[in-house]
Amino acid sequence: MSVATPLRFAVIGRGRMAATMRGLVGDVPLDLADAVYVACGNADHVRQSRLALEAGKPVLCEKPLSLRGDEAQALTVLARERGLTFMEAVATPFLPAVSRAIGIAATGGIGRARRLEASFGYPVSRRHFPRLFAPDAGVLADRAVYPLMLARIILGPVTAMECRVDRDRAGIDVAARLSLVHDGGARSDLSVSFVGTLGNDLRIEGEDATLELMPPLLTAQRLRLRPADARGPSRLRSALRQNPLLRRMGDVGGRLTGSFHSHGGSIYRHELEHFADLVRNGCVESPVVTHARMVDVARLIEEARQR
Repeated sequence: MSVATPLRFAVIGRGRMAATMRGLVGDVPLDLADAVYVACGNADHVRQSRLALEAGKPVLCEKPLSLRGDEAQALTVLARERGLTFMEAVATPFLPAVSRAIGIAATGGIGRARRLEASFGYPVSRRHFPRLFAPDAGVLADRAVYPLMLARIILGPVTAMECRVDRDRAGIDVAARLSLVHDGGARSDLSVSFVGTLGNDLRIEGEDATLELMPPLLTAQRLRLRPADARGPSRLRSALRQNPLLRRMGDVGGRLTGSFHSHGGSIYRHELEHFADLVRNGCVESPVVTHARMVDVARLIEEARQR
């Protein structure tokens, strides 16, 4: 499935993500490109983004933008100096269901948000996905970006973080739990894993109501608004919600109740269209995945990787 955007992309990199992007937006030589999609290995994201910006090209860089906060900050400064659009490719906030949840929370639809829970975890093997276990990868780099960015968007700046990180025999982080305190006192509890199946959902508790995004979070299409005192799903219910057949049945019900928000067949389409609009309108940064949020997430991941 291709995605129609008004941009001609040069896609930098090899592997699954680069191939996915080439299938969606094509690939042209750098000198003919309107923008660059950086989809190389994590360790090369900063260098390739810098080269593209220095060549005068807007950049959409695959996550993680950087494993160091100072490098992420330097790239945002360069983009501003050159007047070029620069954004980290975190597609989840642009999914219609997730965007709707963010909007409800931002406009007071659940009252003051007090707590957020999000998780992203499925077992993966080093044999079949060796790239995920490279020194520049790990679960924090590959998976924590998603819940961290959502927590930062919905609850604001982070004032404190506690984390527990589990590593394999090679020292690669394979599971982590992050507990954050946000400016204003709200809290978020985030979990990511390569070794177990987690809830793979998002829950935002407000003073007046609770919002739930049904799993899987990274392709979420179903949103539920519940009473403020509603409890989260039990372990059994969480396990059942991972079943693809039961999810499809829930999606059918969601279409009838208006809680279903289709992503249209591609989880990247809305992000790509958003980025294209930014470039066309001459915007240096996204109002959703802002430069400040990109830098904050990089710093939080850097700190967690050092624990």
